[in-house]
Amino acid sequence: MKKTIAAITLLASLCANIFADGKPSWYTEEVLVSEMEIRRKNSEGVYADFIDRTFSACAHVRVTDEIQSLEEARAKAEKAASEKLDSYFKDHKENDALKGKHELYSWSYDYSLENGGAYVQVQVVVKKEKPKVTSAALSTDSKKNLSENSNIGSRIISYDSERMTLVDKINFASEEALESHKVSLTTKEDENGNKISKYSKTKQAFYYPDGVLIHDTTYNLTDTLFQFNLKNTVKGRKTLIVIRIDTLYDNDEIVLSYKGQDYKSKIDKDTKNRWRNIVFEIEEGTISEYNPQFFIRESKSKQVIGSIFVYQLL
Repeated sequence: MKKTIAAITLLASLCANIFADGKPSWYTEEVLVSEMEIRRKNSEGVYADFIDRTFSACAHVRVTDEIQSLEEARAKAEKAASEKLDSYFKDHKENDALKGKHELYSWSYDYSLENGGAYVQVQVVVKKEKPKVTSAALSTDSKKNLSENSNIGSRIISYDSERMTLVDKINFASEEALESHKVSLTTKEDENGNKISKYSKTKQAFYYPDGVLIHDTTYNLTDTLFQFNLKNTVKGRKTLIVIRIDTLYDNDEIVLSYKGQDYKSKIDKDTKNRWRNIVFEIEEGTISEYNPQFFIRESKSKQVIGSIFVYQLL
């Protein structure tokens, strides 16, 4: 807290310092990015270290015959600085959710005739928090690497060059988890009213390709629709839903559905190292509820589904 107060005091001091040419000492044509380590509660209510990133941009506009007031000039300068930030986010592939999330931090008016007439200068900022990554983070920059990695469930993973945080997990061995995630099964019947769906729940122990033996509880499904809700998710954030599966059976893909949109993940059969993690990428802006409902589509081929892990870009 003392570091934060000191930083704000220093920045305020800089904003008040005007050079002879009328520009504050913090003024620059470039977008500035600064980082400060903070500590707060994460999605699980546990205090954790985060990095507070601040993006700031400056702009100035002179009062002319077309711009006849300082207030109008300030608004135009704020708009110019905000557009500079948006351009930076696009060029550097920053999170699209940052676009348009600007805050006017400070501005100053200069009336000096020596500087060619009155003009205003503004600074706008955007703040973003990201989890502080430790050496224990799972680095897996491709879908194949994540699929074959037995360390799924790590608190932080690196995926597609982005740091993602574990926000939810469904362990089928826990009745509390099944109830809180509203896990349910929907069966089918043929035209004669005979049930054609099959399902069961068993404990399994298989190897991953990296040679690690993992114990898990699975649902074994044939022609059965599997439904579950997520918890602790942030609406609109990019999300990875990772499901542990047994690759022994002759189903070549699993289909996950959200609000009528299907997401497909291919399966490579392996009768020796049978565990895999199938990955579904839910793009930013897709999830519109805090507890979204997903379905695993029924298949005539047997599907063996284990624990579900949910990561988000925070």
